[in-house]
Amino acid sequence: MKQTILRLSLITFTALTLHASSVEYGNGTISITGGFIGLDESISTDISTYTLKEEHKNIFSSTWYYRYNITWYDSDKMVQAQDSINNTIGSTSSVVSGTTGVSSPVIPAIEYRFEGLDLNLALGKDLYHKDENNYFGLGVMVGVSLPWIDSQKDSSNDDSTSDDLMDAMKKSKTEMMTYKIGPSISASFSLNQYFIFYGSATYAYQTGTMKNDYANSDLKVDGFFQEYDVGIKIQPFAQNYATSWITLSPRLYATLGYRYTDWLLQDVAIDVTGVGNTFSQTDFESDSGVVYFGIGYSFF
Repeated sequence: MKQTILRLSLITFTALTLHASSVEYGNGTISITGGFIGLDESISTDISTYTLKEEHKNIFSSTWYYRYNITWYDSDKMVQAQDSINNTIGSTSSVVSGTTGVSSPVIPAIEYRFEGLDLNLALGKDLYHKDENNYFGLGVMVGVSLPWIDSQKDSSNDDSTSDDLMDAMKKSKTEMMTYKIGPSISASFSLNQYFIFYGSATYAYQTGTMKNDYANSDLKVDGFFQEYDVGIKIQPFAQNYATSWITLSPRLYATLGYRYTDWLLQDVAIDVTGVGNTFSQTDFESDSGVVYFGIGYSFF
C-alpha cells in the first residue's frame, strides 16, 4: 500500500514539475517527545531536508491555483538519556507490582533517527490577485506523511550494569503513515520584479497508523499537522514571449526561507525495548524548523 502511494505520488509530482518547480535544501533542528518509552522529555538534533516545491501557480489565466511540496527528512541521531528511561520503567514497575523500592531493569540509553517523506498538495482560489507575484489565496490541502523512526541501544553506551536482555536489544523501526486534510493559505507581494516575499500556512487533521516491527505494535492514530513557510524569492530573469497560440513566460529564481513543520499524534505508546513494558499512552510530537535555500524555474 505504501509503495503504491509513493509511486502514484512521484508520477503526479513529476508531471507537475514539468511546468514549474524549485529544488530546496534545508538545515535546522528537529525535536521529538512522547509516545515512546522514556520519551517523556523532548530530545533534539540537527536535520536536513530536500524539497521539491511549487509555491503558487495559477491554473491557466484563472484565479484558481495549486501549490505543492514533497520533502525528504533526514536527521542525525538523537540520544535519550538512560536516567529518564529508567525512571519511567521504575515508576511503571512499581505501579504494576503494587510495591515500592523494587529494582527495575537498567535500560541503556536509546538513540533515535528520524527519516521519511512528506507530500502535500493544495488547491485553492485567489481572493486577491494583482499578478503572479501579488496575491492572497485560500485553499484546501490534502497530503500523505510517511516518516519513520529507527531506534536502537546507544552505540556509545558501555554501562556494564545494563541488563543482559537490554544489551541484546535489537534495532527497530517505527513507521507512520498518515493522511491529512485541512485549510491552507498562500500570499505574496513584490517589492519589484526582482524581489518577492511569500508565505503559506497549513493546519490539517491527520489520521493513519503507527507500527513498530520489534514490539509488534500496530496503532491507529489521529492528530494534527501544521506547516508554516515564509521566504523571499530573488528573480533575476523574467521574460514573456507571445506567439500566435501560446505565451511563454520563462522564469529563473532563487529562494531563501524558513519552514516550520509539526506532527502531533494522540494516544501513542511504543515500547522500543521489546520486553513488553506497560506504560500509559501519551501524545507523540515531532516538530522541525529549517532554513532553506533553493533554485527554481518556470516555463509558462
